[in-house]
Amino acid sequence: MLKASFLSYSLRYALLLAGTAAFSQTEIYKSDIVFKNFETTSLSASLVIAADKILFNAADYKIYALDKASLQPVWEIYTGWKSNTPPYLHDAAFFYGNYEKGRTRVAQYDLNTGAKRKELPFESLQSEPYFANGKMYCTVLWDGGKLVAYDLQEDKTLWQKNIGHGAEVAPAYRPDRIIANAEDDNWFETDYSGNLLKGKTRKHTYIDTVEVFVKEYKFLTHDGKEIMPDFLRKNKIDPLEHQVKRTQSHTFILSEKQLLVLGTNKRKAGSLALETIVEEPYFDPDDAGAILTTNTESVWLYCQKQLIYYDFKNSKLLRRLDLTRWNPHQVRVDGRTIWLISKNDGQLYGLDFEPDQQTADRLRVQAERQWEINNPKPVDPKKIEAAKAAQEKLKNKKNRK
Repeated sequence: MLKASFLSYSLRYALLLAGTAAFSQTEIYKSDIVFKNFETTSLSASLVIAADKILFNAADYKIYALDKASLQPVWEIYTGWKSNTPPYLHDAAFFYGNYEKGRTRVAQYDLNTGAKRKELPFESLQSEPYFANGKMYCTVLWDGGKLVAYDLQEDKTLWQKNIGHGAEVAPAYRPDRIIANAEDDNWFETDYSGNLLKGKTRKHTYIDTVEVFVKEYKFLTHDGKEIMPDFLRKNKIDPLEHQVKRTQSHTFILSEKQLLVLGTNKRKAGSLALETIVEEPYFDPDDAGAILTTNTESVWLYCQKQLIYYDFKNSKLLRRLDLTRWNPHQVRVDGRTIWLISKNDGQLYGLDFEPDQQTADRLRVQAERQWEINNPKPVDPKKIEAAKAAQEKLKNKKNRK
C-alpha cells in the first residue's frame, strides 16, 4: 500500500514538472546588520514592497528603507517594535508600531523620510486598514479588540465597536457597509457611520450591550458569497488553518497542502495539490506557506522553502525555485526580484532569478572588484625601482635650480 501511494505521488509529481524549466537565483543584495544575541528560533521580522522602496523591519527593532533601483539605503529609524506583520501602506505614509516610555502605540510614518508624523491611540492594528474620504477603518487592540473608524485629518475616533477576538479577523469592506467578525464564525454588518444593520437571520449576539443579528460562515469570497466549513473540507482545505486572498475576479484559499482558486459564484477556477510540487513526502509544520502575488490566470506561492509560479487556468507549473539555502522567514516577489528575510541570520536578501545582460555585467564587475580587494596583486620590483629613479631625478633637477 505504501509503495502504491509513493508511485502515485511520484507519477503526479513527474507529470506536473514535465516541460518546466529549472531556474537559478543570483544573489544581488544582502544587508549587513549586526544583531546582538540573534536567535533564529525566535525571529520576528517583516518586509513590504513600498513603491520604489523595500521596508525591512529587522530583528533589532529598526525599520530600514532600501532603494530598489540602486540597492542603497535611504533611511533607518528605531521604533522599539518588531513584528512578523509588515507595515501597512497608505499614500506616502505607512502605519506601524512604536514603543517608547513603556507603552506601545500605532504611529504614522513618512514613507520618504521615515519621520514619525503622529501617534494614534491604538496599541496595534490587527488587520489591514481600509481608507476612504480621509478616514481609516480597521480592527485594533485598544483596551480589548475593537472595530473603529478614525479621522486621520482631525486625529479623533469617530466610533468604535467592542468585538473581542473578532478583531483578529479582517473585515470585508463593501461600498455601503462593513461586514465584521463578532468572534468565532459570527459576522455582523454596520454602515460607515457605525450604525448596526439588521440581517435576515434569527441568530444574534451582543456588541456593547446592543443586540445585533449575525450570520454564521467562515468568510466571504470576492463577490460576497459565503463559504462554509463543509465546502472547505470538500475541496481539501482545512477549515481551521487557511489563508485567503481576494482580487476583483478570484478568491485564493491556501492551506498546508492545497491551493483552491474560486471564480464567480464559488465556481472552481483552479486548484493545486502542493504535495505534487514539494519533493519531500513530509511537510515542515513550522514552514508556513503564503500567497504572494496573483493575477487573472496565475499565482505566486511560497511553500516549504519552494517559490512556486502556477498557471491555475491551464493547470501548469511555470516555475519552481528552491530557496532552501536561504531558509526564508518571509518572502516577497517584485517582478523578477525575490526579496526575503533569512532565518539563518535575520538579514534581508535580494535575489534575481533570471538576470538580463545588464544585471549580469553589473554583478560581474562587482565580483571582479571584490576579488581584487581580497586578492591584491604582488608588487613588481622593477616598477618600484623605476619609481625611485624618477623621484631621484626630480629631486636632482630641483637642487640644480
